[in-house]
Amino acid sequence: MGFPPRAPGSAAAAASPPRPVNLRRHPAGGDGEGTTAAAAASGFLAHKRGLLSQRRRQADSTGCRETANRGQPDFQEGRDASRAFVTGDYSETGLVDDVSDLSFSEMLTLQNWLSFYEKNYEFIGRVSGRFYGQDGLPTPELTRTEAMIARGVQANKQDLEEKQRFPPCNAEWSSARGSRLWCSPKSGGVSRDWTGVPRKLFKPGAKEPHCVCVKTTGAPSDQTPDSPPHRNRGDLDHPSLAEYPGCPPLATSCSLPL
Repeated sequence: MGFPPRAPGSAAAAASPPRPVNLRRHPAGGDGEGTTAAAAASGFLAHKRGLLSQRRRQADSTGCRETANRGQPDFQEGRDASRAFVTGDYSETGLVDDVSDLSFSEMLTLQNWLSFYEKNYEFIGRVSGRFYGQDGLPTPELTRTEAMIARGVQANKQDLEEKQRFPPCNAEWSSARGSRLWCSPKSGGVSRDWTGVPRKLFKPGAKEPHCVCVKTTGAPSDQTPDSPPHRNRGDLDHPSLAEYPGCPPLATSCSLPL
């Protein structure tokens, strides 16, 4: 089955009782055992962060076959190819269900695909294998995968909160002048009522710091009622920040010559 150009957004899905299904009993042109044509033809057997398996998709309302694989070979019927939804590898080695080494962000992409299918296709059962047994019940591998997705959701939430606190700088480079970094009330795609000044932000595990805009007045973003009185310096005193050499401390734009 082919995919839209980007991973869809998340959506909730209703619970359904477990029922293993043999896709080979669901022909692409028929409804088979009371399922919709779209569901049977799509081969989507995932349920609540389960697996993704797929084959050709048939238009539900018109009955017109829609081969949406965009030049890619058809997936095997009833095959779990969860990994390919993230990696884009549609080769024989890529059409597998092993997602154990995917990053948190990649697991979120997989979760978005699951939510997309849960929203748009009728649930007809589950593929037995890595994540569900022959009885349709979850395996320990599914529990571990769900835990990875939960950690990915938390990491994504922390990244979004950090971006609100430290929006990325605007940047430009030229062979004649070198680099220029600057802040604006919408830099980094974050609209706010302050501009900020460029600073290096060092993150654990990152090889290089990246430029962020830092609030210069008011209380620190992590100020709590129990914190000592602030110095009206915003987040300038955050320990993970550093000034750019040669740039005035409160300048909103910094030039870094070649």
